[in-house]
Amino acid sequence: MKLVLASALGLFAFAGPALADDFKLLPDGPGRDTTVRVCAQCHSPEIAAQQSLDAPGWKALVDQMANNGANATDAEFDTIAKYLAASFPPK
Repeated sequence: MKLVLASALGLFAFAGPALADDFKLLPDGPGRDTTVRVCAQCHSPEIAAQQSLDAPGWKALVDQMANNGANATDAEFDTIAKYLAASFPPK
């Protein structure tokens, strides 16, 4: 049991800094904290940083995540869609 616990703690020690680095991909702005909190429940922020969508595209993608079970209020989903549209517009 001690070996399992030690192994798990070791993995978290290495995973923590990697995850913190992932969040650097998301620029500061209104809605960033909500986006990190909600979206990181299921995937890395790198997923969003690789996209470049217009506002309706981000809204559709966020709606799809909500339908897939993302846990947030409607207001939080709106905040996330606006943040992503401002941070990752079409190139």
